[in-house]
This record gives sequence, C-alpha cells and structure tokens, in this order.
Amino acid sequence: MSLTIFVKGSNDPFKVHREMGDCPSSQRILMILRLKGLQFQQEYVDLNKKDPRKWEEFVKRSQGRLKIPVLIHGDFEPMEDADTIAAYLEDTFSEPNLSSNATDAGRDLYSKFALFMRNGKPENDAKLRSALSKELGRLNDFLKQRPGAYLDGDHLRLPDCNLLPKLMHVKEAGELKGFVIPQEYDAVLTYLKEATKQRAFRDTFTEAVKNDIKEGWKKKLGNSVATNWRR
Repeated sequence: MSLTIFVKGSNDPFKVHREMGDCPSSQRILMILRLKGLQFQQEYVDLNKKDPRKWEEFVKRSQGRLKIPVLIHGDFEPMEDADTIAAYLEDTFSEPNLSSNATDAGRDLYSKFALFMRNGKPENDAKLRSALSKELGRLNDFLKQRPGAYLDGDHLRLPDCNLLPKLMHVKEAGELKGFVIPQEYDAVLTYLKEATKQRAFRDTFTEAVKNDIKEGWKKKLGNSVATNWRR
C-alpha cells in the first residue's frame, strides 16, 4: 500500500510547495520513514493557505486532518499527530526495530526553548535562559552516561528522531537571542556532530530547512526582541 506524508512547507511563499519548512514534527516522521527504508510520497502544505485551491485539495485528501504532519497509508484513514504516526510506523513496519526506552531524554528542552524565545519581557530573559541551559545540561549528563553515539547506542532510534529536530532549533535559532550551546556541554555538541553522519538526518535537515528555522523564529520572537532584530 502506498504511503503519503504531508509536511509543513517552507516559510518562503515561493518555495512553500517545493521545500520542507521548520516543523520539527515533520522532520521527525521523515527521519523515521528513511530509517525504516520505506518508499513514500512527500507533499508540502502551506499552512498560511495562500493558494485556496491547494489548501482545499489537502483538506480533502487528509479528510479534515489539519495537524501537520499527516500520514496516509493505503485506504486507511489519514493519521495526524506525530506521536500517533511514529507509533503506527513502528508497529506496522517492525524492521528495523527503532524502539528505545530513552524517551525522557531532553523531554522539556523544546518547551524551555520556546518560552525563552517568545519572551517579550527583558526582565524575565535571564531566568528563562538559565532554565534552557539547565535543560541542556541534563541532556549533556544523560548522553555522557550512555554507550554509543546516540541516545541508545550507535544507531538512531525513535527518541533521536524526536529530539534532534528540536535540538537543531535551539542551535540554529537560539543565536537570534544571543544563545549558543555552551562548549562545556561537549556531549550535546558531539551528539549533533554524530547525527550529521546519518543520511536520515542529513536528508531531512537541509540548508533550506536551516534557513527556514531562523526565518520562522524571527516572527515568533518576543515583541521587544523582534523590534530590535528588525532594526
């Protein structure tokens, strides 16, 4: 049965139907599909609905599922929600086995990052920056205790597919507010470096996605920071 995955298109209106955008959940599922060695069709969705015809086509094909990514497998009902899709792919296509018990690694990283980036009150920045740094420190400690290059050995597994796209948002967009992953978190930096050796990661984290992450977060920055950035 055919597999079709709908992912978020680029923030660039001229590329929105040709390149993937800054959605970590979309990259997560694309990594899993590649690690499973599955053949699939990839469709890009313009969540800004600039082209009503294309948006209506997506709504029809997804049967009203609007939370990207959306997976269609044969004649089964379309699925939305990255957790649901990841579990379905693991259960349906059991080889290679990507399951792992390292699911808590970096669990709160993205939420801490988003709070820091969206904060528009300068007086709260130091506290939020510290919380983000501490979360990275916890991840660094976890990685130091684990054998292998990744969260659970020398092969990417489901938790890596979930964490790596979010960690790349921290790395690429954090600089918009002057945040850089501290050098003392050497295990985190090594983890990112090792990830680039894997095609499943490289093929889904392109230069276009990197640029889209920065452009996307520029629009989400706290008001005071966004104003300074535009200047």
